[in-house]
Amino acid sequence: MNKLYWCIILSFMLFYKAAARQFNPDNVKNSLVKVVVSTNNNASNALTGFVWKTPNQVVTSLHGMSRTGDIRILYQGQAWRKAKIKKVLQKADLVLLELLDGESAPPTTVTPINQFNPSKIKFGTDVFALGYNGGATGSSSRQMKKGYVDPEKLSHLIPKKDKDALAKIGFPALDLNILYLEGSLLPGFSGAPVFDPQSKLIGIGDGGLEKGASNVSWIIPASYLLELEQSNDTSLPNGFENLTQLFSAAAVIESPGTGPASLESEKLILSESGLKSSSAAPVKAIGFEFYPTKNRSLTDMIETSDDPENLLKLSDEFELDMNIQLDYDAMRFDIYEDISNGVVVAVPEEMVLSYNPAEEAFQVINPDNNDMQLYFYGVQNDFSQTNFEDLLVSVGEIINQNFAMRYGVSGFTIDTDYSVWNEYQAGRKVAWILSLGNEYLMGQDGLQYGLYVYMTILMTEEKTFMAIATIPVPVEMVALAISTGIDCNNPGIFAEYCDYFNKMFKTFSAAHLVNFAY
Repeated sequence: MNKLYWCIILSFMLFYKAAARQFNPDNVKNSLVKVVVSTNNNASNALTGFVWKTPNQVVTSLHGMSRTGDIRILYQGQAWRKAKIKKVLQKADLVLLELLDGESAPPTTVTPINQFNPSKIKFGTDVFALGYNGGATGSSSRQMKKGYVDPEKLSHLIPKKDKDALAKIGFPALDLNILYLEGSLLPGFSGAPVFDPQSKLIGIGDGGLEKGASNVSWIIPASYLLELEQSNDTSLPNGFENLTQLFSAAAVIESPGTGPASLESEKLILSESGLKSSSAAPVKAIGFEFYPTKNRSLTDMIETSDDPENLLKLSDEFELDMNIQLDYDAMRFDIYEDISNGVVVAVPEEMVLSYNPAEEAFQVINPDNNDMQLYFYGVQNDFSQTNFEDLLVSVGEIINQNFAMRYGVSGFTIDTDYSVWNEYQAGRKVAWILSLGNEYLMGQDGLQYGLYVYMTILMTEEKTFMAIATIPVPVEMVALAISTGIDCNNPGIFAEYCDYFNKMFKTFSAAHLVNFAY
């Protein structure tokens, strides 16, 4: 696919010019701090916080604290100070920290936040979080939108298994008022200040509940700061160390030493968020900026996904029709989140997401098979008047024409069993479309292949994003599997076949799992 085809798609769209945003991080950057809490000899929790009322007071998330570890605050990326817990507001997952007696004063350029915006934040309002992605040495911004959920309480977002866990621990409160976000907080943004377009504080970043590859994120309303100030509690809740399933905005870093010098060389380690490298550069192009945020198994994502039907259907087809048993727990994906538009993509583990200028698309190439590929295309525009079904027809025609020419087939036929579209909250529309080439292809290995193209198409009023997987299916391999059966948990002589079938399923899954962050 190239620019010409996207121009055809864009003919369905109205010209869109984003409204100028007034938020200026320079107005609040001097109130931002990084908080590092040691949990054992080798690891620490990395959070974000902000200076509240006086330079020696910092607000951050309670869930990042430790009963035995040291608490260190990094002011303006250069000045480390030790701190202690001054006040706890258990129900809202907030803690007020205070510098230890005898610590040097914070830098004179530190500017405390003294007030917040108490007004109700309207649906669709742009909101901006500042934080330290994965405990990075430098801060960055995260733009999201105020979402809609009714009632806007934590209990409304959490499934029963997590409600039961919270009920036992008693923290955070199930009836907690929250601000629901469209978009997700990056690991390390727990405790991050969140601002409205006028740079006024509206809340504190807390965490996210996983939804497939995405997260449902929320922030704690800034009004709870008043209760935090009035709290007489200084103790940590019983059992809070076991509460990790909600806080996808938490990050764990490796701390080989205890002094400030050692903190400068912090490295990310595998944590509950599954984030593996803070040094991995984001993949940037065409207005999108993808950061690796976590690593998940396919089983994990299917269990929490809103839309696992096609994956489950294909799994059944492998097992019941093709007589192939796959090891789904062993299929792992690196999850990338786009901080500009709130898009989430899943990349099969050990493969790399990159931007291909020739295709004008983000791409994941299977190094063992150039025909099994993943493409990701994105467009920002005004889609408020676009008919989604018309868009699907247009995209389908473009894909048919482009890939028919590319692979030398007469065209494609849509598999209606795997093709459907749904509409979700806040006008999010998602379509999944599977097409099969009308003729077999002859591979360089002398085998015949059926060519499948699987697409996921996303659209909101402001953007669309598309994932395309090309999946050649070897006819002879499938015929052998049907007649003899292949168990890829114990592949034996069929190891090569199992490797191929696993890649097929992972490629299909990666295309299916692309989504807008909730």
